[in-house]
Amino acid sequence: MIGIDIDAKQLKRLAESVSAAKKSLTKELAAAINAVSKKTKLEMGREIRATINIKKDEAEKPLSIRAAASPQSLQAVVSLKKTPRLGLRHFGARQDKRGVSFKISKVGGRGRVDGAFMGPNPKAVNINWRGNAFKREGAGRLPIVQIKGVSAYGAYVKNNLAGPQVEAVNAELTKQIERRINLNVLRASGLVKT
Repeated sequence: MIGIDIDAKQLKRLAESVSAAKKSLTKELAAAINAVSKKTKLEMGREIRATINIKKDEAEKPLSIRAAASPQSLQAVVSLKKTPRLGLRHFGARQDKRGVSFKISKVGGRGRVDGAFMGPNPKAVNINWRGNAFKREGAGRLPIVQIKGVSAYGAYVKNNLAGPQVEAVNAELTKQIERRINLNVLRASGLVKT
């Protein structure tokens, strides 16, 4: 849970503009908080993708806005659900003579698992086998285990991406409240009819 700070002078200006426009202060604050939560979710997905080589859908799948702000409850909750680690097919796994190579980190090079092999091609019965990498464990030919990379949750926690998020949330809230002040000034002058 991230705590946010609201500037008292800015809040007073918002209250004055809201009363001039004959609107509700709590509704305007809830709208600003919801805009911040949407932006925070978007930024969290971007930070995950900046750290690991993952597609947008996979990075944003565990992210959600669990609770939106309302005039009765001025808080929103953006959550990052713990998810299982992804197979190497999400990280560009490629078969070569020595094994399987993949690229997880955006900064490092490709990793390799010697002796690994790619799963069956498109005619595979089990969809989870397609494009994933496997290796044999033990002395015999069995068991065969799937090689996994990281999850979006793991990348976020391991790289401590929550720290910079606090400053970004505070800056975005200041910006959104300023937008609401400007909107209500325009409403009070009759230039905007919403």
